[in-house]
Amino acid sequence: MINLIDMVKYTLQSLKSKLLSQAMLGFMAAVILVTTTACNGTEAASKSNLDNPPPGTITELYKPITPEVGGMNKYSDIDPRIDTSKVDAKAERLIKKAKNSEGKDINPLENIKKEFDRKGIQERVKDTADSVGKSAQETVDDISKGTRKGLANLKENTSSLKDEIKESAKKGY
Repeated sequence: MINLIDMVKYTLQSLKSKLLSQAMLGFMAAVILVTTTACNGTEAASKSNLDNPPPGTITELYKPITPEVGGMNKYSDIDPRIDTSKVDAKAERLIKKAKNSEGKDINPLENIKKEFDRKGIQERVKDTADSVGKSAQETVDDISKGTRKGLANLKENTSSLKDEIKESAKKGY
């Protein structure tokens, strides 16, 4: 029992000494922080002026290559290295085409007539007849090939059936 009491006393003393040493260490750190900050005030003030210049001071670190135009970040939104001459020419053509067709009425029947005028009705009928004739000839060819193949299969099947009937008759089934 006495050993237990002595043990508790020893533990409390060690905790008190640790707390006291930690408190002293914190106090010393605060004193060092205050003294170093107070003693270096002139250098810190001059550095902060360089980092945060007064309003209106020009602080550009490099000379810009492209002129300020507008757009994002005061410069052009288009990369100056890209050749846009083809795109510009196409845009101009489309604008001219739109202006030319602006006042005209669009009539679907006129468009159909223009299409027929490019290639006459006689030529269109001839082309259609030729394509129908080709399709019909291909169909006839396919049917005749299928018929020949079917006849060959039928001959083969009947000859094999004939042989099977002969064998069955010999065996007496």
